[in-house]
Amino acid sequence: MHQKGSKMVTVMVRLGWLICGFVAMCEPALRANASPNCYRKTCHGIAYDSCVAVCCGNQLHVGAGLSCCGDQPFNPATASCCNTTHGHFKAQVTQGLSANVSRCCGLKAYDELNEICCGSTIVGRPAAAAECCGKEAYDVETELCCGGTIQVKNSADHLCCSDSQFNFRTECCRWNDDGSHEISSKPKNSQCDPATSGVQYQKPELQPHCTEPNTHRCGSLCYDPNKRRCCERKEIKPQWNPASGQHDAAFSVYDPDTHVCCDGHVKPGMDQFHGSPGQHCCGTEVYQPRDEICCDGHRYPKEENLHCCGIKAYNIKDPKMKCCAGTLYNVAHLRNRGDVTCCGSILRNPQEQKVCCSSKDNAVLYSGKTGFGCCGHLYFNLSLWSCCAESLSPVQRSGQQQRKMTECRLQSVNNLKETHLCREIYIGTVQSVSPNSIVFSSVLKINGTNGNVHPVPFHYVLATPNRCNTPKLILGKFYYFNDVNVVADFNHDTALQSLYFLLNKCSP
Repeated sequence: MHQKGSKMVTVMVRLGWLICGFVAMCEPALRANASPNCYRKTCHGIAYDSCVAVCCGNQLHVGAGLSCCGDQPFNPATASCCNTTHGHFKAQVTQGLSANVSRCCGLKAYDELNEICCGSTIVGRPAAAAECCGKEAYDVETELCCGGTIQVKNSADHLCCSDSQFNFRTECCRWNDDGSHEISSKPKNSQCDPATSGVQYQKPELQPHCTEPNTHRCGSLCYDPNKRRCCERKEIKPQWNPASGQHDAAFSVYDPDTHVCCDGHVKPGMDQFHGSPGQHCCGTEVYQPRDEICCDGHRYPKEENLHCCGIKAYNIKDPKMKCCAGTLYNVAHLRNRGDVTCCGSILRNPQEQKVCCSSKDNAVLYSGKTGFGCCGHLYFNLSLWSCCAESLSPVQRSGQQQRKMTECRLQSVNNLKETHLCREIYIGTVQSVSPNSIVFSSVLKINGTNGNVHPVPFHYVLATPNRCNTPKLILGKFYYFNDVNVVADFNHDTALQSLYFLLNKCSP
């Protein structure tokens, strides 16, 4: 780390952290109010905030959202880390592919949706249902890997018998004592001898047995429900955790007296402290809410139009500042700053050939490719997959009716221009969803330009005639919408916070 960078972070820390006498009592509030993976740490004697810097190999690196890949810093939103412990530890960063959608093939990251790792070699998927045959990939629906070679299936009923094929309905594959094999007709009214069968079937994965009295199972873990709880994440694919530098496990066990399970993630408990009259905790500091605002454990003097973006405060009327999911950017140096958009916490410059795919859970920036499209936050190959309502399915085979490819992604209110944001728009909570409509409750009709807000009686039914174009929504969560689009606010947790921001942003 350059000395200049270290000094900059040190000055930033010392200016922002005026340690008060209530540090010990304010720490529980820090855990409750700060971002889930944001903590105050030291790096070789230098204090820093993990939201704006990271310590890798005893060197401090400045940057929002960074994690460590060995001794190297990287941003999991735009890069991936692969490591190996064979022989000695090695780690390597792959740029341009988010850790949220990648897998590792040795030290190289790859896109599992459209690629496959075969013998430490990354190859393109020939079909959605693909497997490896040595260092090559094959379509399991139309091909077989027999004796290490790829062969076209003679029929849907054919399997491998060493390097040959046989019809398992009419024939038997038999291994002889000398290691040879032979294919023979299946005896009438009889089955092939399983003891000599040359066909190998995948054994089911063994699940752990919790033998201790009164123990329960939590994924592959055992726990006592009288002392611990199970925290299960519903996501199919594990997400990258910047705090641990690895993908989160789908299951974890926690102590309910000290931690809570929030959306499948274990977090510290929610005890709080209030100081003397007029004083409140802001992280490890005490602040005066009448004169200051608190942004995730950092305090700032109150100013007009000042709002929080993660741990930083900014003027929402300033066209040079852009807040992307808690990360603040200065776009003054961009000539087309009015056209820049957010992709999750990453700033997307329209001049770059990048594509942002977003869903209710994630937003990922990809390098643009011909013949690819967005399905939620996944970027898929049109020749392999089809997309409907953020659900992918393999393309239909030739001779069958093919479903038309439809892109589907959830837009962000942060990317709406003020001409659209400040005109008539609705905000409401998703009550129910059907194939052709969405029901919103507690709906408000807003005109941000003149500050008018009117309640809509009963509920609002939004027609969605093309369900494949409609992204997945979370029941009970608020969204903005009009007669055409549904838009999410990834910068605010509650509808009140979001509405307050919109009215301030649009006010003259």
